[in-house]
Amino acid sequence: MSKTWDVIIIGGGPAGATAAATLRQSGRSVLVLEKSKFPRFHIGESLLPYNRAIFDELGVWPKIQAAGFMVKRGAQFWMGNGLLHTRLDFSRGSFTEFPESLQVERAKFDDILLRHAESLGAEVQEEALVTEHRIEKDRVTVKFRAKDGTDHEVQAAFLMDASGLGNFTANRENLRDYYPGHKKIAIFGHYSGVQMPAGEEEGDILIIRRENSWFWMIPLENNKTSVGLVLDQADFKALKQDPQQVFDDAVLSTRAVQERMINAQVITQGHVLTDFSYTNRKLVSPRLVRVGDASGFIDPIFSSGVMLAMSSAQQGAHVVHAAIAAGKSLTFAMKRYEWTTRRHVSRFWMFIEKFYTKHFAQLFFHPNNRFRMVCAINCTLAGRTRPSFATWWRLRLFFALVWIQKRYPLAKPIKIR
Repeated sequence: MSKTWDVIIIGGGPAGATAAATLRQSGRSVLVLEKSKFPRFHIGESLLPYNRAIFDELGVWPKIQAAGFMVKRGAQFWMGNGLLHTRLDFSRGSFTEFPESLQVERAKFDDILLRHAESLGAEVQEEALVTEHRIEKDRVTVKFRAKDGTDHEVQAAFLMDASGLGNFTANRENLRDYYPGHKKIAIFGHYSGVQMPAGEEEGDILIIRRENSWFWMIPLENNKTSVGLVLDQADFKALKQDPQQVFDDAVLSTRAVQERMINAQVITQGHVLTDFSYTNRKLVSPRLVRVGDASGFIDPIFSSGVMLAMSSAQQGAHVVHAAIAAGKSLTFAMKRYEWTTRRHVSRFWMFIEKFYTKHFAQLFFHPNNRFRMVCAINCTLAGRTRPSFATWWRLRLFFALVWIQKRYPLAKPIKIR
């Protein structure tokens, strides 16, 4: 493999596939090195409405639509005791331009995206384990081990790291920082026979709030539901139980989950993901751009992962294309990409950080659309990364009320469990 590429991409997940497709649309030669064989199991099945704009721009929407994924029109947030809940209906937000999204099996969804990039002319090497990278003045060099065990060395003008939670290049430079007090563990599986909303609410994701943890329930098909528990690592270790036992005990002690799981049958269970909320201190450097989860990852409570990954990959690919065209290794546009990516993440982080506090829950679970604040929340949690001023000031007002609620109660108390 002696060809010199415009761009080498580490990782073929949603971020890597999006970057590859975007670069091919600009006429760049692209090599994708993916360590797994697709399709492969992956967490993160719930998408946001604003994913649709990226699907259209990539030209992949007809393929996704043909796959028959479950339509998602809203998100429901429940208290663990089942006595209080609220629903965000994406079709009713006055600032939200896309009325619905999808619940997807990631094995099928990710394969569609990667095969689409391949159909546009990207070369994809699966079961290719990247072992080393080197940034030089005029090129990048990447070494990888192919599925037959042979070692290869390839070169390109630029490297894009879309290695996901493996965080390949940033880990080699010790750039990963965890969000303080936010080290979590997720325990999850797929189940049949789960009682999920029907009628107009069919396809809704359910988020069930416990005292210091939460469940997700995501309908993937008519009789297949992804169910996961997210809790602090410290709390998990203190229980001194295996992950599945912790999960099962949490189901039994959470009325809103137990009632829906009473007739559930296991399809697959016991999957565990740890240490998933982090940021990298640098997203760009000469001839290198990090995108998707390799730029950082946040708590999945608002299903922002795929949306943020694809958005950052698309923007990252644009700045890489422009840098190659200008014959530069580092540009102002690349630095601006880093700033805007962090800003997009911070909008979700505001909600994530506060969601675990009782004073936030007291307002969030008693929604009041005065001044159309709920519409602004709806728009943000639907995945709009560039809010209008009308949305921005309403969000600031909402979080000001959250601040006041902590000190001077505005909403009545609620019981978490």
